[in-house]
Amino acid sequence: MSTLNGPKKLRIGVMLEEVQLADIVGIDIFGNISDPYVSGVISVDPKYAKFGPHAVSIEFFYMATTLETSFMTPPQAGSDSLGGFKFVPTVTYDDCPRDLDIVLIGGPLPSHRPPQADKFMKEAWSKTPVWLTTCIGSVWLASTGLLEGKTCTTNKEFLDMANQMYPGTNWLRQRWVVEEKEYEGTDGRKGELWTAGGAGAGIDMIAHYCLKRFGHEFVNTMSLEMLELNPGGRYGQFYT
Repeated sequence: MSTLNGPKKLRIGVMLEEVQLADIVGIDIFGNISDPYVSGVISVDPKYAKFGPHAVSIEFFYMATTLETSFMTPPQAGSDSLGGFKFVPTVTYDDCPRDLDIVLIGGPLPSHRPPQADKFMKEAWSKTPVWLTTCIGSVWLASTGLLEGKTCTTNKEFLDMANQMYPGTNWLRQRWVVEEKEYEGTDGRKGELWTAGGAGAGIDMIAHYCLKRFGHEFVNTMSLEMLELNPGGRYGQFYT
């Protein structure tokens, strides 16, 4: 189950500099299917032992421009006097591997466009098969030109802005959109681009991605039900 369409070792890059914490909460869905978490749950309650063989070895790369403590959660970002959530990056955009398995992009304001991040996205785009964006993270990705001709979505409150800024992208008013993308790997995987609306839609999108990728019972039991994040993926791609 955990080896479906790819290696057991999963390397996930997270672009979270100057984004809201809610934008990248979906990484916990991955965390709950990881080796350490599954092993820990089994040690507490052996009834979950059947899921042990499906646990995934995951390495997260938390990216920022430098390795110095970085800010999240605008509008406080960049101001010590105003506070705000801070994190310690584990890798810079310059040093992060380009051939990851997944890149997850949160949504900073359009004023945040470090050239190092632009370079990373352009160089990693065709080497990493799966890209997930939440909120206006798709607008950040679009700033590279990589979404020209692609069908995507973004936070529904910023769709007009996205259309004005990047008219070459087909922006849909959906909770998330799945699109094919370029991938030059030789491992048999296909390139996938998953773009979501606001943070809540992004969490549901990541839940659906994991359900598809790693198996419904495993993900639903070990991750979604334990986190109480929409168990079973009841909310779909479309606004009602």
